[in-house]
Amino acid sequence: MKQMGKHEQNGKASRCAFTLVEVVVATALMILTLAAFIGAFVMAKKSAVISENRLETVHDARSQMEKLLVCPYLDSRLNVGAHTTEMAGVRYGVVVITNSQYTVKNISMTSTWVNPANTITSIVVLTGSMSSELHQ
Repeated sequence: MKQMGKHEQNGKASRCAFTLVEVVVATALMILTLAAFIGAFVMAKKSAVISENRLETVHDARSQMEKLLVCPYLDSRLNVGAHTTEMAGVRYGVVVITNSQYTVKNISMTSTWVNPANTITSIVVLTGSMSSELHQ
């Protein structure tokens, strides 16, 4: 009767460890997977920063627009021409359109922001109108 060695069972050799090739392949797959996850997290963070900056810019412009739309029609802040606001990067212009029955002031609020990922300046524009009939 044949005596079985430590690494033999039922006449077949059993494997107790991984080969060097298996370890290298497993490590390479793990590195690729981790690199993909890290890349996804970096892109998500950049996207979140861009969205946050854009939302802040829209909020600032809307806040300034709301302040103007509650002003009386003849307020000096609503004179025709280009104007600046107390917020940096937020400007507005007023144009008057006259009809035989009424006069309308169109307000265009422009707010700029810089995308930190690629330093490109973007613009947000809001518009509003005031009628002389409704805002006396």
